[in-house]
Amino acid sequence: MSVIVGAVQLVSAHGDVPANLDAIEELAAAAAADGAAVIVTPEMALTGYLWPDDESVRRLAEPVEGPSVGRLTRLCRLTGAWLLLGLPELDEDVGTLHNTCVLIGPDGPIASYRKTQLFVADPLWAVDGHLAPPVWDTPAGRIAPLICADLDHPEPMRHAALRGADWVAMPAAWVDEPGPSATWRLRAWENGLPVVAADQAGAERIGARVVRFSGGSCVLDHEGTVLAALDDGPGHLTAALDHTAASAARRVRLAARRPAEYGPLTRATVWPRPDRDALTGRSAGESAAVTVAVLAGPPAPLPAPPEGTELAVLPAFHLTGGLPAADRADEALRRLRAWCAEHRCDAVTSLAVPHAPGTARYAVTLMTPAGEEARRHVTHLGRHAAWAVPGTEPAGPVARPWGLLGLLTGEELEPFEPSRSLAVLGADVIAVPADVAWPYPVAFAGTRVPLEPEALRRPDPVFAHPARLRAGDSHVWIALANDGPVPSGVFAPDHIAVPRVEALTGGPGWAVLRCRLRGGDGMGAVCAAKPQLARRRTDLFGISMVRRSPA
Repeated sequence: MSVIVGAVQLVSAHGDVPANLDAIEELAAAAAADGAAVIVTPEMALTGYLWPDDESVRRLAEPVEGPSVGRLTRLCRLTGAWLLLGLPELDEDVGTLHNTCVLIGPDGPIASYRKTQLFVADPLWAVDGHLAPPVWDTPAGRIAPLICADLDHPEPMRHAALRGADWVAMPAAWVDEPGPSATWRLRAWENGLPVVAADQAGAERIGARVVRFSGGSCVLDHEGTVLAALDDGPGHLTAALDHTAASAARRVRLAARRPAEYGPLTRATVWPRPDRDALTGRSAGESAAVTVAVLAGPPAPLPAPPEGTELAVLPAFHLTGGLPAADRADEALRRLRAWCAEHRCDAVTSLAVPHAPGTARYAVTLMTPAGEEARRHVTHLGRHAAWAVPGTEPAGPVARPWGLLGLLTGEELEPFEPSRSLAVLGADVIAVPADVAWPYPVAFAGTRVPLEPEALRRPDPVFAHPARLRAGDSHVWIALANDGPVPSGVFAPDHIAVPRVEALTGGPGWAVLRCRLRGGDGMGAVCAAKPQLARRRTDLFGISMVRRSPA
């Protein structure tokens, strides 16, 4: 089944509702004329996005069945298209204001959704949405509305996929990352769920600060491929979504999940980490930083690590000739222990190990100069399910002199839940030996949008790297060592900040980085505090993450 969908990109006239309605009508009518059955407008399209307080926006706020929705109902009736409108909503019963989107059809408003993951400007006037995103039946299939910063967190879109959405409609006022955003693209890929993003363009002022919106409105398919996009300025776009192909991809993604392992995602981390760590004594003995090195390239004699390395991460099967050869595991681990003793560092790799007679498991192991310190049997096997028996225990962090270390494989970065769970449990660094060939990263050609700093505008050859997003999602350092086309690297606990604080391998060999874990520069503070985890809405999404079957 194929359907045509559309998006409108606006330079909203701040505070001028009639002008914005004129622009929405013109651009939405053009999208409808191009065949769009459902058209998405930006976040707060009706008024502009940035407001310093309740009083300044209240005079413009409307109930869901207000005059602006009434006017756009007539547009829907004339064109036959449905429209998703972003606006400041007034709840007439209690007087609260909400950052809301309203689905409008030819007969009037059909449903509405209030943003649940508020961005920094929203709480100046808006109340948190108290209900998880719904799924609505429309002429273009079952859609789930998510508003801008809802996609900063992986749980809302996963919730939409589990609830049976065909695609996500995202009104946005995106900042600090060029569009089509790497975050949007990877959310589509990790869920097998297309995204129609309608973003604000231009700039607005709040107080003394001018904020530039990213533009980049787009239609993304279920792999995160850009089907249509705008760069800067106002306009409209349309593209066809293939629901059949998306549904097949989504089934594969969701079937790979192991909900029984995701219990940490139901637990809040709103209390400051020092208070929580004081109860467990975890702070004792932790260092401010650790030096991490990752190796890239095919199997070869193991070279010496860079000077000062404390933790080395090797690609999957590097010690057994690139093959899951369980009969070579014991000898390979003996050699690795001697290497660690010689170079006075820890090392992490993954390999096949013997299990019951005639079977093997895929194991990720932490070796130290004193011997094997930790081993876990991999649970999210991916293509390795063809030969490996899955493990039965979820991943948990391992205490090291410098902090807490998580152990995953490349396949376990594809779903967000394993790395997110480790972060909730306090991991500072996640070591990921891998042998993956993801369709990411992809190159970004750059943008005309005058974003600041200027580095945001430049081409990026490793745009939308899954390990970069996983690190930033949960504020952990991720050390990915890969034997394959996906670049290895050490990725920082903030995937938006530029210039990048990361080390990438340009070919076979080592990349090394000193990773701040506490205080010091911004990355150390972010790694320690993990503010995005504190902002998760476990009350709305926690149970969805551990439910055994889709709701």
